[in-house]
Amino acid sequence: MSPARSPGKKSRPSLASRYRVIVGLRVREQLRDAPPQLQGYVAGVVAFLRADPTAASAAFTVVGGAEYRTVIFSLAGGHGFLDYQVFDQQRVVVLADLIWLE
Repeated sequence: MSPARSPGKKSRPSLASRYRVIVGLRVREQLRDAPPQLQGYVAGVVAFLRADPTAASAAFTVVGGAEYRTVIFSLAGGHGFLDYQVFDQQRVVVLADLIWLE
């Protein structure tokens, strides 16, 4: 017998529908010496990609290619391009490359 649900509590959202984001070695190395503002912005992009890597965003532009998608963004002091691949069946996103132009 399973416990009865409390009528005043909501169920937690399912994490099963979220994507797992893997930061590739190249991106990890690129972020190691990056300015804190860039590191924080990429962390925000990762949170967005976990929810839906194919959705549009008001915070940045996503350009889709044959194999990779690219997040294009601007911060004070420069412009960035973050390439990633989406593997829908496995629900995985792999960050492949980060370019930061000051």
